[in-house]
Amino acid sequence: MSLYLNKANEVYDLVSRVLEGGISTRTLLLGDSVCKQFYGAIKNDENYCLCENQSYEVPGNYLLLKTLVEGNSRFDRMVLVINPLTLTSSLNQDYTYNYFVKPFRKQLKGLDQSELKYINTTFPKEEVLKFKFSNFQIPNSSNSLQISELDSLCISDVNLKYLGKIDSICNKRGIQFKLVSPPLPLNNKEVINKFSVSRKAYLKDYFKSIVYYDSVDSKDGIHHKNAENYILKNSGQLESLLQF
Repeated sequence: MSLYLNKANEVYDLVSRVLEGGISTRTLLLGDSVCKQFYGAIKNDENYCLCENQSYEVPGNYLLLKTLVEGNSRFDRMVLVINPLTLTSSLNQDYTYNYFVKPFRKQLKGLDQSELKYINTTFPKEEVLKFKFSNFQIPNSSNSLQISELDSLCISDVNLKYLGKIDSICNKRGIQFKLVSPPLPLNNKEVINKFSVSRKAYLKDYFKSIVYYDSVDSKDGIHHKNAENYILKNSGQLESLLQF
């Protein structure tokens, strides 16, 4: 059991599972908690879901992928399932410290020096006892309300950089890579339409992958309030998101 007894315990468990390795599947899924809602129970030879939380953004998923390919896990395809609004952040969310910096502490050396410098100068050091059991929230952290009020949106430089790194790892290893959005409530559409679309092929396809459902079926504006029912009614649609 982790020393850090807080709501991020499942992220600690995820990092431990990835370090353990030994995963053998055709398609690996990495991503956020919405992905976990719809695919979390799938762990077999065809698809294996390691989706957990959006707070570690693309850099966290990059570190997970890097650890897996450098270990003894084997897979032919990788699908990153992540909400577009997450991509606007820059490791500056309310729970970046609790859900990324602390659980990934030993893996952070796999990031570029610019990100390491940012983390080391922004967040408390590991030995600061006060924050071992609690979250540290940076001033002026990013939140969905602020994002929704912007006139235009784009993927942050940090997330764009690590998307490129994920793409590069997959190309070098002969792994097919696909970026998709999980199904989202319709009230997200107006905000997501503000995104400027990159010329990268996988990013063009990414925005085309978004499927919306009635907002009354969402419990918080992002997550579905009855994911099991949605899975039963839309299994074909969910399966198609993972196809190449």
